[in-house]
Amino acid sequence: MLESDVDTALIHLDGHIPIAPHEHVAALYRGRPAAFRLAPFLAEGLQRGDLCIYLAPADFQAEMLERLRASGQNVDRHQQAGSLRVFHGIGTLRDLREFTQQAFLEAERSEVPAVRWLEEGIWPEVAGLPMPDFFEFDALLNYQVKHYPSVALCQYDVETIEVRHLFSAIAVHRHLLVESTLVRDNPFYIPAEKFIPLSPEERERDVRQLFREVGFDVNKLLAALAGYGQLQRPTSREP
Repeated sequence: MLESDVDTALIHLDGHIPIAPHEHVAALYRGRPAAFRLAPFLAEGLQRGDLCIYLAPADFQAEMLERLRASGQNVDRHQQAGSLRVFHGIGTLRDLREFTQQAFLEAERSEVPAVRWLEEGIWPEVAGLPMPDFFEFDALLNYQVKHYPSVALCQYDVETIEVRHLFSAIAVHRHLLVESTLVRDNPFYIPAEKFIPLSPEERERDVRQLFREVGFDVNKLLAALAGYGQLQRPTSREP
């Protein structure tokens, strides 16, 4: 058990939001420009010698690599060395699971300090991976990050994602970053051991039930989550 998220944070998103090792976070944002605000997450990892993995469509990849170059990173050298791995995605759940397990195994064998995983939530559509399989993988990623010091960030643009997919994304992540607010314990989280055995129809039914109370209103949902995250902020420690 970690003594303190603040004291043991692997990273500080946006310079002040502590994320501890072994955490899997859904980052919800608005508009394409915000998709690259987490470039420092990868840049910092490359500086530290971490294994950095980025899954996104080609146009997102190009812009992310430019952001990394602008931050002073030698992108070509890191890609050749294998410390930065950029992919469009993988088309089957089986291959995706094998790829992920192999990446974490290689990190362990190489004794890199940590694994940093960043993915853009629209890559499955481009790669041809069915969304139910993608969310099953995301649920399984909760287990994968426990095996090695790592942080996995899954980004979703709330302005373009289908509402039902947004609800599923929220349901499979225990931790959320709602724009600039960290929700440490997502009240709508469905643990992987419950989510994975369900059929796609049962998953969607359960997700609909969870979000009925906000009337499927995305803005109301995000405001409620941000408010909940504010309440979860730790109080200052006494000296």
